[in-house]
Amino acid sequence: MTGGLTPEIVVSNWLDKAKTEIFSYIETNTEAIDENFPAFFGKVATILERANVPIPDQVHDEFIDAVAYQVFAVSKRAGDPRFVSRVCDIACGMKRKKERKAGVHLAAAVKLMKIGMPLAAAAYLRPYWRHDATVGCWYAYCHYILYKEGSTEPGYSVAERWNYLKSAHQYMDDLGRLRPGLQRLVRGELEQDTWLAEPFWTMIFLSTEWFPDNPWFLQIGILRAKQDRNNAALVKVLQIALVRFPDEISFYREAYHLKFEQGDLGDTLSFVHDMLEKFPGNHEPIYYGLRTALHLPRDAEYNYFRALAEESKMPRHVLHLINYVHALLRGRQGQAALCLDEFRRKYPSLNYYSDLLWFITIDAPIRADGANLAIITSVDNFCRRMLKIGET
Repeated sequence: MTGGLTPEIVVSNWLDKAKTEIFSYIETNTEAIDENFPAFFGKVATILERANVPIPDQVHDEFIDAVAYQVFAVSKRAGDPRFVSRVCDIACGMKRKKERKAGVHLAAAVKLMKIGMPLAAAAYLRPYWRHDATVGCWYAYCHYILYKEGSTEPGYSVAERWNYLKSAHQYMDDLGRLRPGLQRLVRGELEQDTWLAEPFWTMIFLSTEWFPDNPWFLQIGILRAKQDRNNAALVKVLQIALVRFPDEISFYREAYHLKFEQGDLGDTLSFVHDMLEKFPGNHEPIYYGLRTALHLPRDAEYNYFRALAEESKMPRHVLHLINYVHALLRGRQGQAALCLDEFRRKYPSLNYYSDLLWFITIDAPIRADGANLAIITSVDNFCRRMLKIGET
């Protein structure tokens, strides 16, 4: 395909199809690839070179990472250090940016961890563990497993058992001070590998015991649990966080949203009342009370939190929008129009938003299913931004 701009979806579809075909070939020709992997990677290079779509450099190199991951995943020779090293060299050599070695090296390390070679795995993880919280946990895990289970690898020493534990402890301590982002280097097939949850959570929960005063391990655990939609882990992390850091509102914020999403609004309101006692005068728990009360059948709870909002001098433009949503959800179209009209008149600088709400909810008498949810979500995001909730 030449001339003009090729849509990303066309490139993505071509790569998905090529990946499916190559992965299928790997699974059915494992022994042949193990015996002559340079020839296999040569075929992959030819397929990419002859692609009828332009492949961006980073996408091209991540495709190589995916192929290397799959080769290691099915290989029966991964226990041979020379094999692993040579595969890494060839795969990295195929990349347009030769210095982008992390994806291939991490794929090799994951395979080595899976087959019980943590010492060899750690060698491939060493250049990267400081730059990615997930990789840092894997690196520390390799040393922890050497302490806990030992290894038959060359270079392993039983006499060093306690030193491996000290190393794991030290690496997690360093990680807690460096505070790298989550999964900066872990992408594609690595990101989807469910086996890798075990090393991560093992080290996170150990670290909450080793370093009880460092909230970062809990914060990074919350991020990972939400990303994976792992409510069991999220509940466990929040239970620790709320006890250990009772003055940190960000943990209460996460617990509130979890309770709200679980659907027990009575329990959610009880938690909001606990927040009110813990953070008196703070607009955030009051707002959560209003937000929750919107979904209750009676107005009593809404009126209670509305009065608290007035007493605490919550910004008027936020209250106008909450009143508007409350009327809208109660089916009081006329009242909703009055609230929004007053908002438009009093805050003309925000008309870019109020005009949109007016068009969607007042001018249009019929709304599609799910429109109310979209409106609530939009107003909720707007109000939280106005109240600076979650920005500290």
